[in-house]
Amino acid sequence: MTQYFRNSILLLLTCLTIIGCEREPDAGSSGSGEKDYKYFLLSALGSWPNTVHYMTATNDLTQGAMDITKEGDEINSKGTYSYIVKNGFIYNYKTDQGVFKKFKYTQDRLTTAKEVPYTYISDISSYVWVDDNTLVLVGETGDGQHIRYTVFNASDLSIIRQGEIEGFQPFPDAYNFYTLGSMTYMDGQIYLQYSYRNGKWITPEYYNFAVIDYNTFKVKHSVGDNRSSGVANGSPYFKTAFRKDNEAFYYACFPRIGAGTSKIQLFRTLKGATSPDATYQINLTDLVGGKTLETMIDYIGNNKMVILYRDPALGNTYNGRYAIVDIQTKQLVRVLDELPGDEPYEQAVFVQNKKLYIAVNASKGGNYVWIYDLQTDKITRGMKLPDNISGFARFDKLYD
Repeated sequence: MTQYFRNSILLLLTCLTIIGCEREPDAGSSGSGEKDYKYFLLSALGSWPNTVHYMTATNDLTQGAMDITKEGDEINSKGTYSYIVKNGFIYNYKTDQGVFKKFKYTQDRLTTAKEVPYTYISDISSYVWVDDNTLVLVGETGDGQHIRYTVFNASDLSIIRQGEIEGFQPFPDAYNFYTLGSMTYMDGQIYLQYSYRNGKWITPEYYNFAVIDYNTFKVKHSVGDNRSSGVANGSPYFKTAFRKDNEAFYYACFPRIGAGTSKIQLFRTLKGATSPDATYQINLTDLVGGKTLETMIDYIGNNKMVILYRDPALGNTYNGRYAIVDIQTKQLVRVLDELPGDEPYEQAVFVQNKKLYIAVNASKGGNYVWIYDLQTDKITRGMKLPDNISGFARFDKLYD
């Protein structure tokens, strides 16, 4: 992740000094800020690994400004920024403390609504909501040789059931560990991307796809697909897959270095199918002229998706470009070149009410929210965002 953090330790100390002088993160006055928020932003200060993340929020992205010297909360001590967000709450697995937490951001503070002891998986490799109150987490054991699941009741974080997923294909020669990709849920089935790796994180030149019965968590079907190696990143840090209209699961494959072609492919599996759709494939790398794609894709409606890639024409650092792709025609619709060059982090894009909201950490002109109207194909500039930061670790809505 070092490519995302180029600011110096001096910047971190400077920013923290400013924050400390203006307002201590934990010493805000009671009742400051709104009780409930619609949108939040995580800003990263400093260079990896000495990075501090600061949370701010708003109910209006079209105007105003976020100022981390006057509002918000430092969140590193409370949890990671591996956030699962639903119905105004944030769910987080803090592995170093062995707890699973449910947060609420209210009155400019990230407050713990509930936490429970949890160490059943080493980390969240993938997750999916079965309904508004049922959350499924999937992850490996510490030895990387078993895949476990936990089904949580999101209201009180009680465990509905948990266990090991049974029926994956055995390890092939020279590969002794699992690596998990994205997953989704459709009509009683869980669809999961997975692969294998060795001790040097080399993967075979194919990936696997499993259809799992939700009631038993046993693999019903598992097949290999040699059209690409690697898997998507299904953790809450990234967005590399999506479900469209409860009809199909779209996911990207990100091959590791040394595992065949490095081109990023988009595949899909239709609801009720036992294997990936052999007729469907988009070479996203070729679609953007052979440029490097980042681990961020999302569905934005009307058979369109947004992707993020790096454009060397913008320079050596702030060179992120967003583009719209038609997943039905498999064509590049357009590049959002009205936006300034961005320094990509993890997730800085979401869609709501047929508008795409993008938090841009710009090289020139300051940082802003940019709003792309999918119906009019127009882009406008919205809220002012914090400057002099390493990047935006997460920009998202708190409600669907």
